[in-house]
Amino acid sequence: MPASIGKWLAMGGIVVLVLSMAPLGACIDPHDSWWGTRWKWMPCALRQEHAATPATVNPILLYLGMLLSVGGMALAWRRDRGASTALAAKQRASQAKRSGQIFVGNFAYMTTREELRQLFEAYGAVAHVHLVTERETGRSRGFAFVTMVNAPEARAAIAELQGTTFGGRTLTVTEARQREERHGPRR
Repeated sequence: MPASIGKWLAMGGIVVLVLSMAPLGACIDPHDSWWGTRWKWMPCALRQEHAATPATVNPILLYLGMLLSVGGMALAWRRDRGASTALAAKQRASQAKRSGQIFVGNFAYMTTREELRQLFEAYGAVAHVHLVTERETGRSRGFAFVTMVNAPEARAAIAELQGTTFGGRTLTVTEARQREERHGPRR
């Protein structure tokens, strides 16, 4: 709802910007109201056959119109962006529940993606294995995320593999949790 309020503010600001121009010259009738003068002047000013109609600008209305239109657009953009971010987070969470994303930790640094894939394929079809590595060296950090196609198979793999020994180390196998939204600069 705040996004729609921002859109209405932006449109109102544009109307105030147009109304900040005051006509001069042949197109105005001095006996017309302030509002009527402007609405009769605009078609006259937009006609191509006449020379440009002289006008003055009321600075208070000009600045008010700029403030309303820019502020309304910023409010609408911010709210729309926040809504889409929240919607995307909900979609990712529901997808993780359906597909069966698994966190695997405490394995040997020399373990490869293929070894992890083979370990989990004994329990069902594996869609993807994401082995987390250090950015500078490319060396494994000792944990990974395995996405299985079927959620019941993923739960069975978690139950069977949690606490087992693989490559001389005791595995930590749990259901992957969604990362909380981080604010601030990314390192």
